[in-house]
Amino acid sequence: MNWLVRAESRVVFALALILMLMFVARQTSQLNAQEGELPAEGAAQPAANDGAAADKTADKTAGGWSESLGGMIIKSGWIGIPFYVFLGILSVVATTVGLERLTRLVPTRIMPPQFVRDLQGLIRAGDDEPENYRRLCESSPSPLAAVLRAGLVRAGRPLLEVEKAMEDAMSREIGAIRVRHQPLHVVGGIAPLVGLLGTVVGMIFAFYQSSQAGLGKAEVLAEYIYLALITTALGLTVAIPSMLLAAWFNARADRFMRDMDECLLDMIPVFVQMETSVSADQDSAATNRDVSTSNATLASTGSSTGS
Repeated sequence: MNWLVRAESRVVFALALILMLMFVARQTSQLNAQEGELPAEGAAQPAANDGAAADKTADKTAGGWSESLGGMIIKSGWIGIPFYVFLGILSVVATTVGLERLTRLVPTRIMPPQFVRDLQGLIRAGDDEPENYRRLCESSPSPLAAVLRAGLVRAGRPLLEVEKAMEDAMSREIGAIRVRHQPLHVVGGIAPLVGLLGTVVGMIFAFYQSSQAGLGKAEVLAEYIYLALITTALGLTVAIPSMLLAAWFNARADRFMRDMDECLLDMIPVFVQMETSVSADQDSAATNRDVSTSNATLASTGSSTGS
């Protein structure tokens, strides 16, 4: 099952990466097309009465780029693009983990309905044979079956030992579930820092360019500043959904733990019956040994007397 989970994660990661590359390629092609539509230097400007067309052309001519997200990313140049690429990778990782958890962290995988029905059937039938429950657990590779299997290993021993074994198994299963969405916490913590670093680097470059341009070039400084702030905005855009998804998945894991605990509470009387049966068998075996020992002693005494 582990190799299947890894394969699914890689497929989702590859699809998300392909979608991101398609988006970047589409933005680049649009920018190239828009740049080609810019009027040549010295060409006649649109008529004054065509206000909408004139404003649109003026906007393109003033900036030379479309004010779309892809345009601003590409316009940031070699200083900003590495940060955007890294944030894009983090967003792909978060998307992959989120989709994988949405498809696998579901009740049918944690507590299969058929397994729960079969378990309830054995309990209602009053079956206290551990082997029947073991066969049921082997038929379902789920966290609920793993927890029950840990209790069956201690079947026949005092109830406190059985409960402790099941609690330890449940902690391991819930820990394994939470580890799978741990990357969301990592992305949620790293993405804002990467965005902030990109903004700081962009601000340094902005002030450097402004100092080189001289006084009276406030528009140059303002342009570089708003381009630098985009990395922080994108970092928060990646981090906030990641943290929300991580919190939601943690809440689902806690709810599944409570559901498993409630489902396995019905097994407590069964484990008590198993303990009683084992104790009775041990008492019967001890009694038989005592009787056998007494008979052997009497036979030996009778033989000695006869001699």
